[in-house]
Amino acid sequence: MPTQTFFRLPEEKRERLTGAAWEEFMSVPFAHASINRIVRAAQIPRGSFYQYFEGKEDLFFYLLGSLREEAFGLMSDALARAGGDPFRGSLRLFDEVFRSDGTVRPSMQRVVEILRLNQNMDMSQMILDRMHSDAGMHGIEEGISWTSFCRTDAAFLHEVASLLVFSFACAARNILCGGAPFAEERERLCFRLEVLRRGSMKEDAV
Repeated sequence: MPTQTFFRLPEEKRERLTGAAWEEFMSVPFAHASINRIVRAAQIPRGSFYQYFEGKEDLFFYLLGSLREEAFGLMSDALARAGGDPFRGSLRLFDEVFRSDGTVRPSMQRVVEILRLNQNMDMSQMILDRMHSDAGMHGIEEGISWTSFCRTDAAFLHEVASLLVFSFACAARNILCGGAPFAEERERLCFRLEVLRRGSMKEDAV
């Protein structure tokens, strides 16, 4: 995690540093990324960098975390527009991030490049394995209308929310990695959502 010194920087300087970092991590594999190139592009002294981050890996995971936070924010908005229905909300989010014409949300392009450059790294797992501890996950749970679910205990609801996020993430990964066309992956996501709906809601609500 960045230090408090980083968060106290003027916004312009923070954006300059993270922008330079994105350019570097989207240009070369993580193993070849250079702090020297990042600080030179950001126009900051190398010594200052270590006042903000422990090293290259710390910066890298901070950037991945920002993508995760954006995804959680988009999901929360989609849930609100779907009236708290997590299944319709997941599909709304999919249609907002991935368009039928083949274009994707700009931040997702960053994911595409990082995945392409780091094929030996399990990037999806690096992003997903931290979800359970993220405040964003709890925000998603709070945005879901749980009244029609067959159980309402916290453990059950948390697992349902996690499975929804994992289902979306799997669909996203397959598209971003070129593994499946949009229409096919959307249909597969719809099927997964229907399975989750039938397995988690009261019979009269399905």
